[in-house]
Amino acid sequence: MESKKFTTMSGTLLFPLCIGCRAVILHDGGYTHTSKVVAVHSVQPGNIRFETKNIYYRLLLSPMSQAADCRSVLGVAA
Repeated sequence: MESKKFTTMSGTLLFPLCIGCRAVILHDGGYTHTSKVVAVHSVQPGNIRFETKNIYYRLLLSPMSQAADCRSVLGVAA
């Protein structure tokens, strides 16, 4: 069995993270649609760590979106 990859990216989470759903991230002028989210590991000012079926993500939030993104993820993770 292959181990999962780790990736770090800067961007904006467009929708709240939801276990069982894909994350959609705006970064570098484009969109990344992940595989299904299986866990949210941490939510901190400036970054969110979560895991999908295939990859461990560290999302560095853009300064303009930090407050909105963290509130939406906290509501889903609780």
